[in-house]
Order: sequence, then C-alpha cells, then structure tokens
Amino acid sequence: MNQTFLLQEVIDDLINVDKSLSAALIKLNYFGRLIKNKELIDYTQNELNGYKDKESVPSYRKTIGTLYIDMQAYYNRHTGILPISMIDEKYRFAFQNVYVTEGIAAIEKLARESESDAAAGQIVSHFPMEMLHVLQEPARTLYKSDTRIDVIGARLTGNVNIVVEIPNAIRTKLLDFVISIADTFGYNIEIESFNEKGKTNNQTIIHQMNTIINNSGDGNLINTGNENKIDNNITLYKGDIGRLQKELLKQGIEEVDVKEISEIVQSEDPNKEKKLLGEKSNDWISKIINKSLNGVGKIATGISSNLLAALIKQYYGL
Repeated sequence: MNQTFLLQEVIDDLINVDKSLSAALIKLNYFGRLIKNKELIDYTQNELNGYKDKESVPSYRKTIGTLYIDMQAYYNRHTGILPISMIDEKYRFAFQNVYVTEGIAAIEKLARESESDAAAGQIVSHFPMEMLHVLQEPARTLYKSDTRIDVIGARLTGNVNIVVEIPNAIRTKLLDFVISIADTFGYNIEIESFNEKGKTNNQTIIHQMNTIINNSGDGNLINTGNENKIDNNITLYKGDIGRLQKELLKQGIEEVDVKEISEIVQSEDPNKEKKLLGEKSNDWISKIINKSLNGVGKIATGISSNLLAALIKQYYGL
C-alpha cells in the first residue's frame, strides 16, 4: 500500500493561529519518519520536547542578555551589572545569550501568560557556582572596594517578549518550508515514490531546512554572499529559453547542466492544472542541489530548489 502524506494538512495547522504548533510539528515529525529524514525528525523533536544541547538551539530561541552579579564584600551584599565586554574573550559566548530551551507547548503557555501580564518582564538564566570564577576579576576591576569582593551568584536576564516571538518565528519558518517542499514534490507526497529516490530527495529537504529554518535570515529567496546574489524579483518570459539559460549561468550552474535542463523543458510538459514540474525537471533540480551541498562547481551559495523551480515555472508560464 502506497501511503500519501498530505502537506496541505500541515499548512492548515500552521495558518490557524489559534491552534498549537504541536499539531504541525507532530505531523512533520511523522513525515520525517516516513521518509527516514533524521534532520527533520531531530528538529521537530527538539521543538516539541525542548533542546538538551544549547549548541543546537536556533537563533530565534536566543536573546542578548544582561548579566547581573551578586557580590559579597565582608558582611555586605550588593547586586550590580557586569558588562560582557569585561569578561575574558574565550568565555564571553557563555554569558551573552539567554537560551529558551523549553518545548513549544511550554513556550506557548509562557507567551499567553506574558500577554496577560501574569509573568514578569524578564526571563532569567542562573549560572552554576563552578562558572563564577570567570567573573571574579572583572567584578573586582569594575567595583572597587577596600574590602575583597567575591561574586557569589550570577544570572543572565532577557526580555520576556522573546517567548511571544518564538511561536511566530516557528510558524512562519515552517510555513515557508512546507510550501517550498510542496512546490518541489507536490502537496500530496506518495511516500513509496519519494523513497525510491530517498537520498537525493532528502538532500533537497535538508537544504531547504538549512536555507529556511536554520538560516539566521528570513528564509526567503534573497541571499547575498560575497559575490552571489539571488533575487526573487527575477522575471522571465514564457518560452524564453535564452533568458532562462542566462539566469542559470549567472547563478554559477555549469553549462552542461544548463544545456541539460534546456533540453528537458523543451521536451517535457509540466502539470499545468496543479502547477507542478515534470519528473525530469525535478530530478535535475535535485541533482543541482546535491552538487551545491557537496561544494561541486561554483554554484551560488544561496541557491535553493525553490528558486530553481520558480525559474523553470516562469519559463513555462506557470
């Protein structure tokens, strides 16, 4: 039995702002298991259950913090702010950001409480005692005293508004991601057919995740490197093979590959009713993305399957 995964159901969950993101994440986790995509499984599980490793926390779950230290000077205790710039450079990264690692259900709850003024205006991350030695010398330099100053506690605080922004960031990034996958593979994905070229197809999905979800940008088609620029305002005219070739060459795609897709689009008919490209076109896109991921040639760093599909669709007039 060939199972079909309906991406439209995920999209419906995402555009319903009254519905928890857990629904869409669970469905995408299931999709990841069906296609055996570890990156998608790991990402959705982390968002559902929380991040155990700070190194894997996405940028939209971080906020710059203010470092407060508690100091003991003989019998007296004081609290003050310690600028991050005063800490030894090799330790600064550990004291810069507040990480929001909770699962999405907990974050949505915190966001509701924040909007109803039931929560404080700050989120707080406390540091363990074994990290305080790094702060001793900077604290004594900043807070001069005739009495020895010891840092006995430290905490990083960030604006609570981040817990409101996180669900919105996840929702918009996932929506862009799912639509890009739908544009490439169709809104109804037959799992058996997908898995016949599972390695190549999964590389396309991983590339889309890296471009849209994990990228610090907004995940759209505009990406600028040192010498590469991809702009989603590119306009091609229906049937203008010369302009299609010129744009593909401009993105660093090799002449032999440009010649191949030129022959494909002139011989293969797309599904105009569903606005889907043919199998050979999709295979060609997957091949180019695979080359990009493996650093083959001079393909623009921001190239994506979404952009390539858009260019080819413009040629067809879709």
